[in-house]
Amino acid sequence: DPARGQTLFEGSGRCGTCHRINGKGPRLAPDLSDIGAIRTADGLQKSVLDSNASIQPVNRSVRAVTRDGKIITGRRLNEATYTVQLIDEQERLVSLTKADLSEYTIIKTSSMPAYRDTFNARDVADVVAYLISLKGLQ
Repeated sequence: DPARGQTLFEGSGRCGTCHRINGKGPRLAPDLSDIGAIRTADGLQKSVLDSNASIQPVNRSVRAVTRDGKIITGRRLNEATYTVQLIDEQERLVSLTKADLSEYTIIKTSSMPAYRDTFNARDVADVVAYLISLKGLQ
């Protein structure tokens, strides 16, 4: 039931506190507006149950430490040889020059919680049905 899945996504799942859909919501996690067009139901189910099992490399967060000790954590948006741009935990766009960093680490674990112990089988099926219905603005 995609409608029930949307209710879970927006409510008890708290997914909408990080993910953006069709221009609504924060930019802390990947935009899911067209997730149903690019991921399979099986892949989405794996992500919901264990977010670390199928994290896409493009969606990994980074931790940067400036030479003066400031720690910046966020989702990488663009990276070039000498610079990196990310969106930090307050949704601010941050541009960094790599030469000004004392540390730059790609985080290989997801900040998204696993819902294996939160959602029952029906809940997971309904959330996946909702996500698979997201094909972008049409």
